[in-house]
Amino acid sequence: MIVKHPRDYVIDNLQYALNPKSIAVVGASRYSTKVGYKVVDGLKLWGYKGDIYPVNPRADKVNGLKAYPTVKDIPEEVDLAFLAVPAHIVKSVLEDCVAKKVKIVVIATSAFKEIGRGALQDELTQYCRDNKLPLIGPNLVGMGSPYLDFNCGFIPYLPIKGPVAMISQSGANLLAALGSSQKDHYGMSFFVGLGNKADVDFCEFISYAGRDKDTKCLAVYIEGLDSPDAFIEACQNVNKPIVTIKVGGSKIGEKAAFAHTASENAGTSDAFYDEVFKKAGAIRATTWEEFLDISMALGMQPPAKGDNIVMITNGGGSGLLSCDHFERRGMPMHELNEISPSLSDRIRAYMPMFGSPLNPVDISGTASPIQYKGAFTQAMRDPNVHGIIGSICPTAVTDVDAVTDLVIRIHDTYRHLGKPFIMECQGGNECQEAILKLRDHGIPAYATAEQAVNAMVALYQYGKISKGHK
Repeated sequence: MIVKHPRDYVIDNLQYALNPKSIAVVGASRYSTKVGYKVVDGLKLWGYKGDIYPVNPRADKVNGLKAYPTVKDIPEEVDLAFLAVPAHIVKSVLEDCVAKKVKIVVIATSAFKEIGRGALQDELTQYCRDNKLPLIGPNLVGMGSPYLDFNCGFIPYLPIKGPVAMISQSGANLLAALGSSQKDHYGMSFFVGLGNKADVDFCEFISYAGRDKDTKCLAVYIEGLDSPDAFIEACQNVNKPIVTIKVGGSKIGEKAAFAHTASENAGTSDAFYDEVFKKAGAIRATTWEEFLDISMALGMQPPAKGDNIVMITNGGGSGLLSCDHFERRGMPMHELNEISPSLSDRIRAYMPMFGSPLNPVDISGTASPIQYKGAFTQAMRDPNVHGIIGSICPTAVTDVDAVTDLVIRIHDTYRHLGKPFIMECQGGNECQEAILKLRDHGIPAYATAEQAVNAMVALYQYGKISKGHK
C-alpha cells in the first residue's frame, strides 16, 4: 500500500526489527527442516543475546526453549514478532500482537498479493496501520546485523561487518549478497528483506539507515516502487550515498516481478526511474556486479572532489582498459601535465626510462614496491589530484604481498587528505588474497579494470551529488 511520507512511528520502531530485546517466533517448529525451527536456531547459533519465545500451541518446548500457545501467553514484553505461519491464520496472530502491544511484526509467510490475494494483504496492512503496528513483509527471508550478532529469518549466515546497509525486495539476491560478503569481504552494517512491502516501505528503512551509526552507504534493490515521492523525500533527507538497482523493466520481467513480490511496474519506464533516482540523489547501477562494487566503494571511501584521477600501474594493458572505460562512462582521463605541470617529472623519478609518465602512469612490469611507493606518494601529495587508482599485474618479479602492504600504509598515512584510493589486482590466487586484504583495510579492490573504473566514477558522481541537493 502507498506511503505518502516516511512515517515517524515506523522509523522509530524499526530499531526493534534489528535490535530487539525479545522476539516471539510464531510458528516455531520442532522439526529441523521447517522455517519456524530455522528462525529459532539461527538466532541461537549466531549469538542473539535477547529473549526468544517460541510460539507453538502443540509443543511444550522448541529447540530447548519453553514454548507458548499464543503471543498473548508470553509473560514478558515482546519487541518483535516473527510470523512463519500459514496465511489464513496471520490475522488472528496480528490481533494477539496488538493485544500484547508488540512493537513490530515481520511476516515471512507467502501466498498473498503475489498470487492474487491482494485484498487479504491490504486488509492485514490496514489493520496494522490502524493500530500503529509496523508490518515488514509479507513474503520475505528475514533481516539481521553482524554488529548485533542478529540473524532473524531462514538465513544460513551473517555477513562480515562493514559499511553497507542492504535493503532488498528479493530474498534470493539478498542471500547472494550475504554469500558475497562471506566470500569476497563485502561488508554490511545490516540487511533486510522487504518482500511484498505491504506496509513498511523503502522510504522508512532508508530513513532508519540514515540514522544508523554503522551505515556509511545504502544499497537498495527495487522490484517495484509504488511510493516514489516518499522514496525521494527519504533519500533527500539522508546525508549518505545511496545506490539503487531497479529490475522488472523488461516485458517478461514486469510479469515476473509481480509473481515474485507483487511489484507493479505497468505504465512505468526506465526513463521514469532515472528521473526518480536523479531527484532522490541516488546512483543507479545497471548490473548486480556494479551494484555491489560501487556500494562497497561508496561505503569505504570519500567522494572524489573532481575528475583529476591518476592511475598508476605496472601493466600497460590494464591502463588501456581503464582509460577506455573511463571514456565510455563519460569521464575521460586527463594527462598528468594537464592535472599538474610538475607531476609527470616527479613521478618519472620512480620508473625506468622505458616507463610511461602519461596517464595511466605505467611504471613497468619490473616495478618494485619502492617505485610504487614513490609514485603513489607523489600523486597523493599533489593537491590537483582528486583520486587514485592503483593496479597490480603479477609479473615474475612483482612482490604482490609487499605492494599490498605498502598500499595499506599509503592509504592510512594520507587518509586525512580525503582522496579516494582504489586498487585493481588482476591475476590469480595471490591477487585474490590481496583484494580481500585490501578490502579488510578499507580499500575497495577489484579483479578487473572496469570494476575499479565504475567504482571511481560512482565516487565522482557522489561528489557532485553531495554538493547539490543532498
